[in-house]
This record gives sequence, C-alpha cells and structure tokens, in this order.
Amino acid sequence: MLLLNFSSCSNSEFLKFYDFDNGWGKNEVLTFNFPKKIESKPKDVFFVLRHNNDYPYSNIFLITELQNPTNQVIIDTFEFRLAQTNGEWLGDKKVSMVEHKLLFKEGLKLGENDFSLKVRTSMRSNNKSDEIEKLDGVINFGILID
Repeated sequence: MLLLNFSSCSNSEFLKFYDFDNGWGKNEVLTFNFPKKIESKPKDVFFVLRHNNDYPYSNIFLITELQNPTNQVIIDTFEFRLAQTNGEWLGDKKVSMVEHKLLFKEGLKLGENDFSLKVRTSMRSNNKSDEIEKLDGVINFGILID
C-alpha cells in the first residue's frame, strides 16, 4: 500500500492520507493543514479517494470546510461520480483497489498562508434522511497539491 501512495502521486508538492481500517464512518472528520512552504503560484488541489470493490456506491458526497488565512470558512458540498452507469469504475484500477483523483480547487493561491481543510462524508440511501453510518470499502482518503 505504501508503494502505491508514492507511485501514483510522485510529482506532487504535498500529499497526505488518512487510512481507514473498516471504511469511512459518518462521524470521522479529516483535517488537513496545508504546509506554509508551498510555491506562491496558484496550485490545483485534488482529493485522492481509494476504495476496493466492497464500496457499494457509484458516487460520493463530501462536505468541506476550507479555512483561509483571514479565518473565513468556506463550506461546500461536493458530489463526485465514481462509476459509469454500467458500474465500471472511472478511477485507476490497481490490483484490488480503485484510485480516484478528484479536483477540489483549481488555481488556489497558497503561498506562505495558513489554510486548513476539514472533510467528511455525507451519504444517504435513496428516500432516507439518515446518513449512512459507514462507507464500506473506503481504504484511504487524501489531498494532493500539484
């Protein structure tokens, strides 16, 4: 698994992952603090989601809270499509794992500023209001700054 972490994102400026033992729980909030020593030109920030074939959904909903240097918090909801309508995964297949590189922010100017990002899931079954307790099959989730 460690080899896959480095081989798939080797040209990145920053990469950090959270690993899950038994899927991603609805109450697990992931916090990423962006490093201060990133080149000042605008950067693209991606989510990297890895799952196995136990992941039962064709998409994922994520709630993000991006805190900028002025302590302003920008809250967004994202839906990322992970599979085609025929069930075939859209990401890169590696042995028994699928890796998705999902664009979060394009052209974000980081420089010497303090940015932090919180990410959590927000998945619901059709016609139900309660969130799904745990997303089975999720192996890890990270951010990549390119």
